[in-house]
Amino acid sequence: MKFNALLFAILIIPVLAATAQKKDLAYYQCAFFESYRAGNMTPWPALIEEMEKEKSTDIVWQTEILKAMYGLVGYEFGLHDKEMARTYVDKADVYLDNLLEKYPRNAQLHSLAGAFYGYKIALAFYKAPFLGPKSMYHMDKALELDPTEPMGYIEKGNSLQYRPAVFGGDKLEALKFYRKALALIEAKPVSKCDWQQMLLRAFILKNLYETNQTAEAEAFLAAMQKDYGSMVWIKKFVGTEFMSGK
Repeated sequence: MKFNALLFAILIIPVLAATAQKKDLAYYQCAFFESYRAGNMTPWPALIEEMEKEKSTDIVWQTEILKAMYGLVGYEFGLHDKEMARTYVDKADVYLDNLLEKYPRNAQLHSLAGAFYGYKIALAFYKAPFLGPKSMYHMDKALELDPTEPMGYIEKGNSLQYRPAVFGGDKLEALKFYRKALALIEAKPVSKCDWQQMLLRAFILKNLYETNQTAEAEAFLAAMQKDYGSMVWIKKFVGTEFMSGK
């Protein structure tokens, strides 16, 4: 009897341990990654909700929630669903207010704050004169606090990429920031589930096509497909008018 009990313990404990660990931060990072790679963002709201239910006060955990909200809002804008986007912008506001009060020198948080101010402008363009400087402040602050943090460069690139030229938008300048961010990411240990690196590479690809650097764009696309698979969603992301026949 004692032997059977011991054998049972030996067999069941690793199973229980694996079950307990399966929804750690790495689990969610890979869930977001695989969903994004497949071009299916449907699971994201439920994944974010699960993470929120943990009520973790860990800054890394909460920052990961913010990053997921950032990715989801961008997707909702792509679907022209501003109300759903607004829901997550409002949620992110609460996290950012609390976290920046506790960690005012965290570069990632400032990068995200800059990005969400950009989203607020997209929700209400008439607020651009008031929110634009706030967005730029946080982006610049992120780079000042940590010049090795890629997110600051990504958001500076996005600001230049998506801002109208009349208001200072410059796609070629944006590409410089994107390349800097990618170089910083690639200089760090490789993460198998980095959906943000995939998104950054998609930004670069879109920029290359839009600036008529077609040969480099096609080589860049081939490298992405080697790493991520067919990426059936990429044509819609970049724009069929730029990738016609690709």
